[in-house]
Amino acid sequence: MRKPVTMRTLAKELGLSLSAVSKALNDYPDIGPETKALVLEKAAELGYTPNNLARSLARKTSNFLGVVLRDVSSVYGEMFKSMSEVARRDGLHLMLYDTDNDPEVEKWCIRNLMDSMALGIVVTPVGEDVSYIEEMTRGRVPVVFLGGKATDPSVNYVCSDSFAGTEMAVRHLISLGHERIAMICDHKKSASRSAKIAAYEGLMAEIGQKPRIFYGSGEEKDIMASGYEQARRMIASGEEVSAVFAVKDKMAIGVIQALREAGVRVPEQMSVVGYDGIDAAALPMVGLTSVTQPRMEMAEAVIDILRRHAENPDLPPEHVRVTPKLLTRTSSGAAAKALNGHLPQKELVKL
Repeated sequence: MRKPVTMRTLAKELGLSLSAVSKALNDYPDIGPETKALVLEKAAELGYTPNNLARSLARKTSNFLGVVLRDVSSVYGEMFKSMSEVARRDGLHLMLYDTDNDPEVEKWCIRNLMDSMALGIVVTPVGEDVSYIEEMTRGRVPVVFLGGKATDPSVNYVCSDSFAGTEMAVRHLISLGHERIAMICDHKKSASRSAKIAAYEGLMAEIGQKPRIFYGSGEEKDIMASGYEQARRMIASGEEVSAVFAVKDKMAIGVIQALREAGVRVPEQMSVVGYDGIDAAALPMVGLTSVTQPRMEMAEAVIDILRRHAENPDLPPEHVRVTPKLLTRTSSGAAAKALNGHLPQKELVKL
């Protein structure tokens, strides 16, 4: 059986380094034209065509998009289904990577996609600083940042309007008679989190209430567990609260669990609203009122931007901020008349 021809084979045949061969095959700008031609000629001679590389080299591109998610269990993992549907309509394929919130894994994923000559890359970045991603991809492949972490004017991004979505959630609670509304928030800094906090604090000031924000410690590895722990802290604090807005649906589910364990009835004594619109929010045993991100609209925007920028790299950055919607379910209800909209101290169980 004939042994497969690899980059190492080409490097050995040509007396070049593996790095030089890789750069030549992937059309890096810092490799000389003579070396590049030599490598391509040897690759064709020996039949080196992994992942349809010969076709990709001829076209200087491919027909697949890379999707790099910081956590596939998030709402963006569910949004991947919508992106797949849109991509199939356009004759494109998606390759999914999960970075597990690790920036080094994120870099590895993007390098791998660059080496595979992806048509474009979608990223939900681990952190707000995406300069290293820009440096890795600039001039070679278009990138769209999905979500609210990277919203710098110099990059392509698609996100939901976090400020408007939070106002929808909190105004919904106010309309039900709630005033003392707590906010359960994660510890990670992002433009979307800042917008949510600003919207919440603005509405609390509007109705003459102080903000009651409970932040994650940063030590929790699980979003749902973070919501659970923060709800326990909220109950133990003795704050009189009749409703909770959680910045993520999974956190809201953790809040509901903590409240139920403490003997606080949802929504009779405490209303809970989340943000994202994950599938689990609609389960009958959860019934979470949630601000939902329009997945198909965001997926179409992401794919359209990548196609346009792949065809014309000189286009200016594109920014799409879509308006979310509020879906009301059983986790939110009117503030109890007997409690005057507040949860009395005696109802708060010390944990």
